Amino acid sequence: VRNYAEWLGMDPEADADLMYLAREGLKAPLTDGWKPCQNAESEIFYFNFETGQSSWDHPADEDYRRKVQEQKREKRESGNGRASGGSGTAVGAAGADPRRAPKGGRPIGPARTSCFRRWPCCRRRLP
Repeated sequence: VRNYAEWLGMDPEADADLMYLAREGLKAPLTDGWKPCQNAESEIFYFNFETGQSSWDHPADEDYRRKVQEQKREKRESGNGRASGGSGTAVGAAGADPRRAPKGGRPIGPARTSCFRRWPCCRRRLP
């Protein structure tokens, strides 16, 4: 959970009150036609059989990144969070990770090296 929380843009100590989002995100179901698939190199990707879209990341991951950033912003604005000198773990703009190949191709940049999901087929083979 901690690794996934960091990947979402949280500092597990400073954002301990937001850890429920990491737990939720790990358990988020696939919806609207999304299924986990495995390529010839045993890498897991997600494919939407209704739209033909594919993704290296779970379709709910960006939603949870966005939720984390919204909650952190609300904490800052209400004065309940840490002062503006935060942890420095800013998450990029919403949307797909530009380092990922969009249609089931190999990742363009460094891939996430640890699997946060518990599915037996979701363990990427390391080179």
